[in-house]
Amino acid sequence: MKKSIINLAVASILLPVFTAPAIADDLKIGGSVRANYSYIDYSDESKDNAGDFDFNLVSIKVSDKWNDIGVAAEYRFMKGYDYLKYGYGYWEASDDLVVNLGAISKPFGNKNYASHNWWYSLNYYLGFEDDYGVGASVNYSKGASLTEVAFIKGAVYGGTDHRDFAGTVAQGEINGTQYNNEEKNTLAARQSYTIADGDFTAVLGASVEYGQLYNTVAGENGDTLNYAAHIDLNYDGWGFQAQYLAFDYDQYDDGQIDPNKIGMGMLDGFFEVASKGNIYTANLSKKFNTSWGSYTLYNDFSMVQPDVEEFDDSLLNTTGVSISYGPLFVYVDYYMAKNVVWLGGNSLGLTQENDDWDQRFNINLAYYF
Repeated sequence: MKKSIINLAVASILLPVFTAPAIADDLKIGGSVRANYSYIDYSDESKDNAGDFDFNLVSIKVSDKWNDIGVAAEYRFMKGYDYLKYGYGYWEASDDLVVNLGAISKPFGNKNYASHNWWYSLNYYLGFEDDYGVGASVNYSKGASLTEVAFIKGAVYGGTDHRDFAGTVAQGEINGTQYNNEEKNTLAARQSYTIADGDFTAVLGASVEYGQLYNTVAGENGDTLNYAAHIDLNYDGWGFQAQYLAFDYDQYDDGQIDPNKIGMGMLDGFFEVASKGNIYTANLSKKFNTSWGSYTLYNDFSMVQPDVEEFDDSLLNTTGVSISYGPLFVYVDYYMAKNVVWLGGNSLGLTQENDDWDQRFNINLAYYF
């Protein structure tokens, strides 16, 4: 089933390329090659070797447009696995209305990103930042208002293949617990308003998401209800983002699980998170334009606050700079994390092993073509 979903998404991209008459004049093929250096204070091996420098990924992007019909896709190759990040066709029905079909972006939370750094925010690992699924969406803009509504039939790679780009409720076993959930039939909506006055812009918005959590073994359903309020301010190069998000993954309890925990899959990994809680996000940035390009200084903060009192908060603070110079883009980040998966921890919003701040210095180098 998951292969047929992927094939449908890819076909929606490739079919117009091979069948359309030779009037397409906006074909673009590009991508990136990326490498990464990290120095990890909670890894003796990393400290013994003065850090690690390694291949990160190769990405290929394709887009084309024929009058009011277009397609766009990105495929990524990483060490040991590869995946489709997105792939969809779209129809510009009017100046105000766009319809998308395929592996599409989910309209939820701060538009585009809720962070500035390479590691993203904690929203990303719970499926609320730069997330994609197979379905259809409608974007309607009128003046300062933008309404986005999407129906997501399921995850890009289903419930057993953990290659989805952002956090996705999935099946798998961890710490002796077998999770059998899949995300199905999700309705997501985001309403935003833009206020502009000279160098000042403010994007105010709210998002809601409701969907099915299907237990593939029991044949029973749970559901998920998530909502967020968000703001994005910019003035003369300064930027401020803030978001409050409440999430509730109310899975079917088969008697074999702790319903206060749920399994998440992404980027070929699988981990546990608190099934209910809040996420707080606050980011400050300053962009500088130069004769050779630009650079942006930032501090990004996010916190997962679980609903269960016995669990512990997860905290992530990132201080860094991103540098854009021609085809080169560089992130230089310093992460301080507490109880964060893949940053010294193995979960989000659960009981932490210790009260230490885990630290990582990271440089991600990208060449875009």
